[in-house]
Amino acid sequence: MGTKRKFKAKRSLAALPKGLVHKKGRVSDPGNPFEVTGRSSRGKQKHLVHNKLIAKPKSTKHALESLQRRQTQLRSSIKSTKKANVFVDKRIGQYDSSMSADDRMLARLVKERTRQSQRVSKYRLDDDDNNLLTHKGRKLDPNKSEVIYSDDEDGHGQLEAVDTELHFGGSGMSNRQADPYGGSSNSNLSQVYNQRKTELDDLIARRKVMKAERMQAKETQIETVEKMDESFAELSALLSYRKNEKRPLIAQQTQEEREMNEWNLELKQMMMKPKRKATDRTKTPEEIAKEEAERLHELETRRMARMNGDFDEDGFSDISIDGYRGSKKRKMKKNKRDDQSNRNPDELSDSDDGSDHDEPKAVFTADGLQYLDKEGSAVRKDECDRNDSDDEDDSTNNDGHPLAEGTRVQGNYHAAEQFDNQDAWYYGVIKRAHVDPRGAVTYDVDYDDGDFEEGVSPENVRTIAKSDQEVEKDKEKSERELEEKFKRNKARDKARNEMPFIFEVTTTLDGLHEVIAKYATRGEDASVIIERMYKANSVKLDHRNKEKMQNFYDVLLRRYMSVGDAIFVSGDGGEELGRFSQLDRLLKVMYQMAQDSPDSAGAVWSRRIGFFQGAHAKRLRDAEFEYEDDAADDGLVTAWPSMGTFLLLRALGHIFPVTDKKHYVVTPTVLLLGQMVAHTPVTCSYDLVMGILCSGLLIEYSKDAKRVVPEALAFLAGVMRLFSKNPGFFALPSLEVAKNVPTIKALRDGLSKAKFGDGDVPRLTLTSDFIVDGKLEDLSAAILFAALDLSETYANALEGSFSISVEAEVFSELSESILTLPKRGIPNVLQQKIGSTASKLASMCPLKRKPVCRQRTSTKTESAIKSLAPRMEDPTRYSMSKDKGKKAVQVAIDRTRREYKREHKAISRELRLDAHFIEKERRDEHESRASKARAKRNKNYAWLEGEQASMNEQVRLGGGLLTGGGTGLAKAKAASGKMGIKKGGKLK
Repeated sequence: MGTKRKFKAKRSLAALPKGLVHKKGRVSDPGNPFEVTGRSSRGKQKHLVHNKLIAKPKSTKHALESLQRRQTQLRSSIKSTKKANVFVDKRIGQYDSSMSADDRMLARLVKERTRQSQRVSKYRLDDDDNNLLTHKGRKLDPNKSEVIYSDDEDGHGQLEAVDTELHFGGSGMSNRQADPYGGSSNSNLSQVYNQRKTELDDLIARRKVMKAERMQAKETQIETVEKMDESFAELSALLSYRKNEKRPLIAQQTQEEREMNEWNLELKQMMMKPKRKATDRTKTPEEIAKEEAERLHELETRRMARMNGDFDEDGFSDISIDGYRGSKKRKMKKNKRDDQSNRNPDELSDSDDGSDHDEPKAVFTADGLQYLDKEGSAVRKDECDRNDSDDEDDSTNNDGHPLAEGTRVQGNYHAAEQFDNQDAWYYGVIKRAHVDPRGAVTYDVDYDDGDFEEGVSPENVRTIAKSDQEVEKDKEKSERELEEKFKRNKARDKARNEMPFIFEVTTTLDGLHEVIAKYATRGEDASVIIERMYKANSVKLDHRNKEKMQNFYDVLLRRYMSVGDAIFVSGDGGEELGRFSQLDRLLKVMYQMAQDSPDSAGAVWSRRIGFFQGAHAKRLRDAEFEYEDDAADDGLVTAWPSMGTFLLLRALGHIFPVTDKKHYVVTPTVLLLGQMVAHTPVTCSYDLVMGILCSGLLIEYSKDAKRVVPEALAFLAGVMRLFSKNPGFFALPSLEVAKNVPTIKALRDGLSKAKFGDGDVPRLTLTSDFIVDGKLEDLSAAILFAALDLSETYANALEGSFSISVEAEVFSELSESILTLPKRGIPNVLQQKIGSTASKLASMCPLKRKPVCRQRTSTKTESAIKSLAPRMEDPTRYSMSKDKGKKAVQVAIDRTRREYKREHKAISRELRLDAHFIEKERRDEHESRASKARAKRNKNYAWLEGEQASMNEQVRLGGGLLTGGGTGLAKAKAASGKMGIKKGGKLK
């Protein structure tokens, strides 16, 4: 009895994963050859069985081989791309410096001849010209040169013999007996020169004659051609040409050719357009939110810095200098006026300040004109003049003193030591100014030539007149400084007056109102505060902001309702408040927050709709008990929602899609509005207006989706019946009761008294001044016109949207209510509107149609469960079941499209695998290089640590391990205990 093995063999680390077959040559057990056929035919079906699942053949082996083959190719291509091509010059002797140029060329020629003889010439029997060089099939004769240097040379480019001799000084002429020109042999060099000069002169004369003849011939030819042209013009006037000659027939282009030509033209135009660089990609919402938050933080940092007077790195890009000139002039005038008119009575004037004596007074006496001083004693005129002149001299000398340090001046160098009191003025710079207690000023002057003088009096120093350029530069500099100062003051004032750019998120409505009351002065400021709260704390910046932003979203909904209620009470509020503008900007923020976090926005809206449902149910319960004191206290008792609630529900359609078949926010809202319209009682004009607005909101929600809202149609029809003397049957019980309400009767009577021109009918507004306290004539006309307009709008929206003719049943209540309206006693504008609405409804309701029947139940065939058994197709034809019923062309197009899609997926998959493999190879290569560098670095670190350890040990032992050359000094230092070396384990 055998024992069961306890432990199974572990898989080797080198083994392939499960599911991948081994390569050939690695199979340990080939198996029984007689059972191969049996194993291969085991999975094969003997008979075809319908609806039987058949396992597909495994393609793991082939996929593995293909993958390995592709990886091998990629690996080789990666290695080849990192190799740089290098040109190796293998010419003989190219890098051999011992060979001369001639030896190098000779060796190359021998090699070339050997190659030619081995490959070409060994098969030629009649080759006798192996030693001749050829060029373009012609032999090159080194003994013959036919280079033509000039047109004047004869003998096919050969120079004259005498020219050759004369070019080299003519020294050979005296040694040669023969004359190169064929003359006597006794001619000397001077004769040869003269003869050559004569020949050259003759040649030049002949050339000039030939040139003149050519020019004359050319002029003659031009004149002849001009005469022929003139004679031809006379002859052409006598000829008659065919005007009606048949032109060659040009084939008209087909439509396809014209389209192709237009396509080619457009393609060429697009190719001729300048190519522009591709722009950056579209930023994600997270990136946009981050940039906006960073911008707000930068602005807040700059605002705080400006408030603290820190203007470093502030470019004042948001500060304009408009009004800088005017403000400067106004400031100067204001200062001057303040100095003159607003002077303190106890303050001395400029003339009185600093005066040491009183001016003498001129008085006529018996002795003549006398000058009396303050005490009344006579003073001579020359003394007064002398005192005045002294004062003027003092003021002149001390004018502009003391001068600032660094001022360029001219100094009278050692004026007291100069001979004969001569002046010696030199250029210099004031280094320091000294003022003694008595007010005397002296200077220390540093001259340009290097001298230095101390205690220079002001009369020996005079400033240098600046050039026009320097004056202009100083003026520009001062202007820039003043402009910079103006910008700083303006920036500081702006920073102190503007709101912060970063706000903490408020989770309560009271907290939001406190922030608005603290920082906002206009309605626009309140909108800016809300926008900055959202941008600085967006969910896109940090997911942890989700909870507080969800609470902030509920605060915004309540803020929206409060602004809407304020519109009903006080209207828009003008430019200062701008409540409608506040609602628009608030709606944009709510929409952005809903886009950032749809789940949170949906949850907040669902909860708010639940609150509306509960509040409406409570109002309906309270409406059953009527108290006269309620109307006296509040002024308006109604079961309908407030104007802010209605405006908030109107904003809902801009945030969420209203065309969805079922939406977790819009669908409950539509049900709530239908309940309000159908069940809420109507007791006053406000209730009637709110019912019309809610009906219009229902129509707005359903017209794009082509839905029928019977509650809205019934309410609009009931409103029309209220203005009729014979209203008939009301579809809604609430309006049946309202026809006897005194307020509604007053509206009916006011309609008969209304008088308007064409197009002057008042529009229905949302303020209490019009709805509650307005004129009954205007209110009644506006209500009826709004009901008719909504009916016509809804009819236009539903036109052509029904599969069967049910328009008569849908609009039957509206049609009957329009017929009850009076034909007389109402303004012409309303009569025209009634006629247009009735015409529209009549055009939509056909006169003859098939009776509407109840929809039948499904037949057995329609209700039966469809079989999922596969259809048997013809295996000989390549077709698919989805191609049944199509044309052959369409089938071919679909087949091509499917093939293209499959190929596209396959290529994408291959590219993805290749990219993964390439990235893996790159990382492996980088890791190998990094590991080698790391090992080398660790080795160096280990060596350095060992050296440092040896050095520390030597220091610890006092230099006892220092041996070898140059250690005597170290031992001496160790013995003496100096240089910080320890001795005996102690530091001396």
